[in-house]
Amino acid sequence: MLRRLLHFLFLDRKARDALKRKPAAAMRPRRATGGERPRDPATALAEAEERMKRLPPEKAQLIRTALLVQMATRDAALSELSEEEVQRLADVARKTFLGPQG
Repeated sequence: MLRRLLHFLFLDRKARDALKRKPAAAMRPRRATGGERPRDPATALAEAEERMKRLPPEKAQLIRTALLVQMATRDAALSELSEEEVQRLADVARKTFLGPQG
């Protein structure tokens, strides 16, 4: 039910209809298989910094500013919640986006 509510809030009718036509297994996130290993956060961050160096300085600064604003907004919204509410929210998000096994 929560998934349908999230779809209604964040997707337009065309996107919702497209999701209805796909089987549920096709919507699950893909997991690393074979020799491919998931990246650790430090490696991902280093790779992102390397990509940022190739951007024009104005664009890179704009991206950094946008990320800072996004983090500040998220932190402000989460600071208004109790620790128990934050944990429940994380559990609901995990179940919604990763499925019951996540």
